[in-house]
Amino acid sequence: MSPVSKGRKRKPGNRARKTGTRRERPGVSASPLEMKLPEHGVDVAAYLEDLPPQASVDEIQEVLDRRMFVMPYYGTTIRGEDYPRLNPADPDERRLLIEGEHPEYHDALADPAWDGEIDGVNPRLHLAMHEVIANQLWADDPPEAWRAARRLRGQGTDRHDVLHELMGVMVEHMHPTVVRHEPFDPEAYRRALNGLGGDSAAVAGRPPSHKTYRIKVSIAGSEPMIWRRLSLPGDTTLDVLHRVIQVAFGWEDCHLHAFEAKGRRYAAMTYEPLEGALDERAVTLAELAPRKSSRLRYTYDFGDDWVHDIVVEATEPMRGEPTVVCLDAGRAGPPEDSGGVWGYLDLLEAVADPAHPEHDDRLEWLGEGFDPAAVDRDAINAMLAACGSSMTGTAL
Repeated sequence: MSPVSKGRKRKPGNRARKTGTRRERPGVSASPLEMKLPEHGVDVAAYLEDLPPQASVDEIQEVLDRRMFVMPYYGTTIRGEDYPRLNPADPDERRLLIEGEHPEYHDALADPAWDGEIDGVNPRLHLAMHEVIANQLWADDPPEAWRAARRLRGQGTDRHDVLHELMGVMVEHMHPTVVRHEPFDPEAYRRALNGLGGDSAAVAGRPPSHKTYRIKVSIAGSEPMIWRRLSLPGDTTLDVLHRVIQVAFGWEDCHLHAFEAKGRRYAAMTYEPLEGALDERAVTLAELAPRKSSRLRYTYDFGDDWVHDIVVEATEPMRGEPTVVCLDAGRAGPPEDSGGVWGYLDLLEAVADPAHPEHDDRLEWLGEGFDPAAVDRDAINAMLAACGSSMTGTAL
């Protein structure tokens, strides 16, 4: 049985379960080109039309995240004229959407003879730079622009200010070309982007930790304790750690999640990011848990509230290539949607007692082959190995 996909049926709706607010992640469906973005119903195809048919789910999600950041709107109003449905993938229509984001410049832009500044900004130059950055991010060329945007977002910078930071770098490197007719230096531009948001974990070229971490991840409140002992690079970013935990416990990644450390919350930057959360892709395990006994917390499924306590047991110099390995484990991972710790205990109690009034119903849902005491560490490691470099922190 796969440690990730258990193929279980949905549990009957009349079961007792822990209450809570669930905010489902609008993940990519089996037919992503037919999806609608939840807030305004625009076709996802507008954001994915140039993707190859063999693109993976992760690649599709990355492109959606990036392009939804570039242009989260599909309609605008400019000088009283409505444009209710524009295609953000079309450069000309994307230019209109960008102009629509700047109503303070509309009158100036409508006057061909107008030449001046508004609050110290040349409207035409500002929109031209905004368009250049939007086009770079849309095409992911250079990729350093999106990496810089992710770092800044991970530090809590909002979209408007991220774009302005990127535009500032572009203006600085375009100035010698425009004013002195010097050749544009793309490598210098890329280096400057790599330095943007330099306090973040995700800065390209940051010194690696060169450490291997041994961590213990335990489901809080489980009795007997459900836990995994893992070895992984200190440079593992939280989005990768999320995937490692999903594999290690057999979760199916069908609900929202978040990390908590040092008084901050980190989560995926999806269409509907968790309020106040920073970008989990922009910080590493080593930064949040730098030494032995450091702790952080991972919560999965805000309805069932599966809280995973993570503690650093040891750090040591890395030897050889970075790998992710499950060193030891205790007990099977709980089924999805089993009601959290208390719901899961109720489930096991009903399954273990043939006289329980819900025994047959619960057993049918769970399946007779499920053993709560069993854990297949070899299967977990096979799955981690199959995930390849994306589980080493070297590929995001």
